[in-house]
Amino acid sequence: MIFEPDERLKKKMAKNGSVLQFMYSVAGAGKGLITAGVMLIGIGALLAAALIGPQGTETAITVAAAAAVPGFALIILGIILQQKRERGWVSGYMKKTSLNEQELHQVDQEFRQPGTILFSLDKGKDTNSLKRMGFITANFVKFPGPKPCIFRLQDVVACLYTKKMLCADGGYDRALIAYGIDGVWAFLYTSPPEKASLEIVNLLKGHNPRIITDHHFVYEDREYDTVQEVEEVIALHKRVYGKRSI
Repeated sequence: MIFEPDERLKKKMAKNGSVLQFMYSVAGAGKGLITAGVMLIGIGALLAAALIGPQGTETAITVAAAAAVPGFALIILGIILQQKRERGWVSGYMKKTSLNEQELHQVDQEFRQPGTILFSLDKGKDTNSLKRMGFITANFVKFPGPKPCIFRLQDVVACLYTKKMLCADGGYDRALIAYGIDGVWAFLYTSPPEKASLEIVNLLKGHNPRIITDHHFVYEDREYDTVQEVEEVIALHKRVYGKRSI
């Protein structure tokens, strides 16, 4: 799914001033603790409901309380950890990408400008789905998913969909793959929907025609494998276009 967000949606996704912070909050240990706490309270309530008849009200209340106390403790701890994670979104992105703090704030500024495109591998538009979306601005691209995978658009060497990614067991899998000029950070999504993947590849190609989108290609009588020969493809890209692709 690819679409241009309206101003209302942009404001929703950047309600605290940063779309990157909004998307960073999709994951984290705090989320797991909150979920565990809610489940524990729910289990306690179900057990209490089952016991209230044969065992009496007092026993049911005891069981419910025994589950509720640690359940609420997990929820509170989860909220604290999640808030801490969201406050540290800048350092989190800096650890997982090659972008510096100034560039991260530039991403947020560009997101609010006309021409921003949102894209995803599914059709969900609820809050959780929005946090997992990818987007492309004038100079940056964030790929979909919970991981903070952002590239300078000019640094993207390859973005391709393949049906023949070689797996460790010797078989093949479908994959949407992208990597940049530094060769360190990469995006990999296995078994993605083909139509959505190809739409994303074409979107990036339209914004940067120098991005390689073929699994195999020939240059100067040599065949390259964009998936298996990452270092060789990056070296070729640097030789042809320079360190920066634009």
